[in-house]
Amino acid sequence: METAEYPAPWNLNGKGYIFIYKFPKKFVEEQGNVPEFLKGKFCGGFGAVMLVDYSKSDAGPYGEFLFIPGKFHFNSKKLDTISKIYVSSMESVVNGRANWAIPKEQADFTFKMLDEKTESVEVSTKDGPVASFEIKAGGLHFPVSTKLLPFPLVQKQDDKLFYTNFFGKGRGCLARLKSVKINSAQFPDISQCKPIAVVKVEPFDITFPKAVVEQA
Repeated sequence: METAEYPAPWNLNGKGYIFIYKFPKKFVEEQGNVPEFLKGKFCGGFGAVMLVDYSKSDAGPYGEFLFIPGKFHFNSKKLDTISKIYVSSMESVVNGRANWAIPKEQADFTFKMLDEKTESVEVSTKDGPVASFEIKAGGLHFPVSTKLLPFPLVQKQDDKLFYTNFFGKGRGCLARLKSVKINSAQFPDISQCKPIAVVKVEPFDITFPKAVVEQA
């Protein structure tokens, strides 16, 4: 079945969690799903995992679970890449690849509030569980913006490079991981690493502009 085309830019709204890490080089090289064109170029910096429940987007609502390893030296710049990502809708898969060369795969998501502060999230595919989380959030709220911690992306697809500077903002509060289980065959096993910070952002607003595309 064909999916509709939803060209960039996209404006997305919802709620989610941002986990900030400094992943060890060995972990990134062995488990980070680093694309071929960036292998051997990892230079550290902050990496991130994002777990988001979008209630609105240009392609409709969907869940998202992604991994950003950290910075890579590429074309005289320090850039990020999304090396592993699951989303819950095929519209997001197809258009994410077409618009930004983001290697999206489809999965099923379950978001469930266990109490007023604690949420469980499960991600799975037809091959079995990908990840499960139990996250507790609370405390003072503060503004969150990618201006403080930008993630300029480079992705490669069909001998073309896609450069995208997405912008996100929202209202955040600190959170903690009460439990996390990862199927390392389907996602980098972040349960081996301790996050520097976990932030719940609600509302969460992100803009993905049109990518700058160049021949590789």
